[in-house]
Amino acid sequence: MDKRIKNIDPYLKKMGFKVMGKFFIKNKQFIVECDEEFLSLKKMIYIHTIDGEILRVGSSKNELKHRMRSWERDVTRSLNNEESGTPILEGQEWNKLLKNKTGILYGRQGTVIKTPVDEINIYLSEESYLIGKHQPIMCKDRSRHKL
Repeated sequence: MDKRIKNIDPYLKKMGFKVMGKFFIKNKQFIVECDEEFLSLKKMIYIHTIDGEILRVGSSKNELKHRMRSWERDVTRSLNNEESGTPILEGQEWNKLLKNKTGILYGRQGTVIKTPVDEINIYLSEESYLIGKHQPIMCKDRSRHKL
């Protein structure tokens, strides 16, 4: 099954996602470049894409800049066969996926809904839904999110 979406940009924009940066590998370093306006977002969802395929859906409770810096550090260590929060096999997979390519990073603030208790940001539920719907190959535990 081909998981590529023909027109991914309009598809993600319809859900409120914006292009917020790019990611690539250079000199055995995983690099994420985000537009400044997104770096302070909290309780948000991000999506890694390459060539119209959603490869990973993630979320960040704290400021995005901290999440992306930890991504850079962990994947870079993995690419260099060093122990990190990213398994070495996952680093190897990122290396294959990004060979001579640059990925596009999309993101948006999680949706806030009003409940009888208070207003709640449902970014984690949205993340789980998108993982279940798209089954991205770079999400570690896709089975937990199946629809």
